[in-house]
Amino acid sequence: MINSYLSSISKELIEFKNNLSPNTLGSNITLFDSEKSDYSLIDIAIIGLNEYRNSDEVSSGFLNLDKFRKEFYSLFYGNWSANILDLGNVISGESYSDTYFAIESLHKDLINQNIVVIFIGGGQDFTFSLYKSLSKKHKKVNICSVDNKFDFGKIKKQFSSSSYMSKIIMEKNNSLNHFCNLGYQTFLNSQEEMDLLNKFNFEYHRLGEITDNIKIVEPVLREANLLTVDFKSIKASELNFAHNYPNGFESNQLCSVLRYAGMSNNIDSVGFFELLDSSISCALLSQSIWYFIEGFCLRVEEDPASTNFNGHTYNVLCEGTNLKFYKSELTQKWWVEFIDKSKIQNIFSFFPCNKRDYLMACNEMLSDRSLMLLKREFI
Repeated sequence: MINSYLSSISKELIEFKNNLSPNTLGSNITLFDSEKSDYSLIDIAIIGLNEYRNSDEVSSGFLNLDKFRKEFYSLFYGNWSANILDLGNVISGESYSDTYFAIESLHKDLINQNIVVIFIGGGQDFTFSLYKSLSKKHKKVNICSVDNKFDFGKIKKQFSSSSYMSKIIMEKNNSLNHFCNLGYQTFLNSQEEMDLLNKFNFEYHRLGEITDNIKIVEPVLREANLLTVDFKSIKASELNFAHNYPNGFESNQLCSVLRYAGMSNNIDSVGFFELLDSSISCALLSQSIWYFIEGFCLRVEEDPASTNFNGHTYNVLCEGTNLKFYKSELTQKWWVEFIDKSKIQNIFSFFPCNKRDYLMACNEMLSDRSLMLLKREFI
């Protein structure tokens, strides 16, 4: 099934790859082979998209995927053991729905083989396709979006890159457990959308908040299954003014977010969408993926509930709620457990948090994230 939806890498790109130094990424990446269907040894797969017909803002000057690959292949391979596969590009269908179906089918096949998938290009509306395939693997799906907008716009004749989240929450029996936005800018979003996020106990972090402390994204990404990145959330000056948004993430901040994402054991997929054509875009995209792979190679399986957990626990009574915090000695990560049986009906769950959440609880104050988690799960 995978083979029928993909176009192979160009001969020019294969020749470019073959002439690279043995220490580069390109020399350590496996290319798609239409005769092969067993990818059991692959850890990460990369897939390109050229479908922008349902994007609201990108109308011309799409990212050239071959230029991106030359930039990406030329980076040096880290001290890694990850097996990376480049599957080429998805063949765009005659209609939007054909392409959505192809991506959903491809994605489902790959994640069922426990392959982490990175999609590059296309409109952010393809988040819906990725969500649909993830919902067949997970009973509850957590989505995290790096975006200057929430994308809960009104659906007209068809949903688009600015209304795909509305499409997800309107799905009958949807599997969306949690949504978190990273980097929203207040003046680009309506109060109506913010009220909707609060109603569903969804999470959102303002650009300035993340700029002040990039580490706040780590617990969020630790519980996400899908990360989507809208490249218009990058400051225009960082991309040689390829778009008209003067405020946004700086390049080093995006790389930090992707490294944290790579370290998350729950993330099955990443999508880089709304990509405009420029050499700087190719370079930043390549380096962002490099950092994601590095994070992936640093993944550590940890379970606070395990008897083998190497760390400390701290019990805190805060605002009538009994909290139990767990700190790992190995990774310095934190979790919180709500153990007040009268409030949670004997349901026990561990949620990613950080040291600040613990310190605030010690001062008898629930952090915004702790309060959101309590509302989301138990109220």
